[in-house]
Amino acid sequence: MSPKRILQASLILVLLLASLAFTSNAQALSACGSTYIVQRGDWLAKIARNCGVTLSDLQAANSWTLYSPYLYAGQVLTMPGGGGQDGGHQGSSGFCGPLHDANGDFYIVCPGDSLGSIAQYYGVSWRYLQLHNGIPNANLIYTGQTIRR
Repeated sequence: MSPKRILQASLILVLLLASLAFTSNAQALSACGSTYIVQRGDWLAKIARNCGVTLSDLQAANSWTLYSPYLYAGQVLTMPGGGGQDGGHQGSSGFCGPLHDANGDFYIVCPGDSLGSIAQYYGVSWRYLQLHNGIPNANLIYTGQTIRR
């Protein structure tokens, strides 16, 4: 084989390998991104498997899942390595999700939450949460807002 043919074959091989590496890397980055929006029928282990992360890493990135294993459609999960400051579930005002203090249970609204989904989490009606928290419009809650049970 002539040196010219060897050089051509080598260049083709390098370009082929480079394109394959670029394609697989792009798929890995776009599989779930920095956040994942829960779909109907999802559960933590399924999401972890589909996004290529371990269940323990997913739980560590969303520490509230250790206290509440329930997921609902539309809920936003932080993916491990997705840019959260402390790896926890963060909204625009810091931590979000269910919490407890001396006054009882409360919930910090996360991006994508609705009053109905928070009510479902607590096993109460959205109407109860609306009245109990003095929310004038049940369709208008904000990320970082505190909802008392």
